[in-house]
Amino acid sequence: MGKKYIIPEGTRDLVLGECAIKKKLQIDIEELLDKWGYKEVVTPTIEFYETFNCGFQNLKEEEVYKFFDNKGKILVLRPDMTIPIARVVATKFKDIPGPIRFRYSSNVYRVHESLGGKKNEYTDCGVELIGAEDKCSDLEILLTALDVLKALEVRQYKLEIGNINFFNSVIKDLGLEEEEKLELAELIDRKSLKELDEYLDFLDVAEVYKEFFKKVPWLFGGKEVLEEGKNYCFNDEIKNSIEYLERLSKVLDELGYGEMVTYDLGMVPRLDYYTGIIFRGYVGGVGATVLSGGRYDNLISYFGENRKAVGFSINLDSVLDIMKNKKIVDKQSYKLHYEEKFQVEAFKKAEELRKQGFIVNMICDSNQDEINVQEAGNNR
Repeated sequence: MGKKYIIPEGTRDLVLGECAIKKKLQIDIEELLDKWGYKEVVTPTIEFYETFNCGFQNLKEEEVYKFFDNKGKILVLRPDMTIPIARVVATKFKDIPGPIRFRYSSNVYRVHESLGGKKNEYTDCGVELIGAEDKCSDLEILLTALDVLKALEVRQYKLEIGNINFFNSVIKDLGLEEEEKLELAELIDRKSLKELDEYLDFLDVAEVYKEFFKKVPWLFGGKEVLEEGKNYCFNDEIKNSIEYLERLSKVLDELGYGEMVTYDLGMVPRLDYYTGIIFRGYVGGVGATVLSGGRYDNLISYFGENRKAVGFSINLDSVLDIMKNKKIVDKQSYKLHYEEKFQVEAFKKAEELRKQGFIVNMICDSNQDEINVQEAGNNR
């Protein structure tokens, strides 16, 4: 029996048409982001583990690929692109006034649970808007995200928006341990209602807080959810969080994006990361989030530079399966048949055709008594 050459779990090969579709999609998104004024930045695939451990205070070691350099320092394959860009801003752009607009298209690496269906290597294409006031930059980043979803050319897409402060304004009064906060946030974000009820009983918090946390997972939908959320504002900070979303909602309506946007007051990912608006993008035919982002005003300060920031990324690999029928316009292709004794003339002829923008496949054929150029049509 011959050897089986397989690839690691959570990875995939892309071949022929899949490569063309992914590349075209990436180019389209990059061109769109260029029009918004974002400049490309490229960071190393390998970073120090400490860089990410600093940015993600609750980084789980088992979720990253780790190894050692020749000095014994722990290295990782980057699991995220925002933290490397935060590092770049704090070290190479500390004297440059904002706003700074960066974009990237890079592979990132996460170790997901076996048989979970998630890829451990995928391409993130995204932006970071750094050093601009939230009232203006939040709207800009949401509109940019909506434009990216629109660029996918799918019939159905939605951007779901929340505000981490809606949760944080309540949690800070409870005196919970960090692990308890994280567990509570995860149950609400996953809308695990039975487990949430049991966990609230375990925490033994006051009844008014129990009712609040039990209701939060249900507060999602159209802009009417924001009005409903006001019924649970037992302090001014919670009210301010909702009113901020209402102001964004009004402008998005005026710009014609109202039907593409929904709201989720129970969206509470990564308590150690986000500080304001948070959002996720969905498209028809894909059962998972394809785009995610939010405001992270404290992250860059971990690297010594205090800058407000907001951004998002889209997972290009997550949408490939629904774009299999996407048409790619091919260049005209030719097959050039030639006998070995005519190879000099044949390669000169091929060079002329390539200069005209055509694709030329060279075929050495002993049965040819002259150079024979044939149209090959589609090159896929």
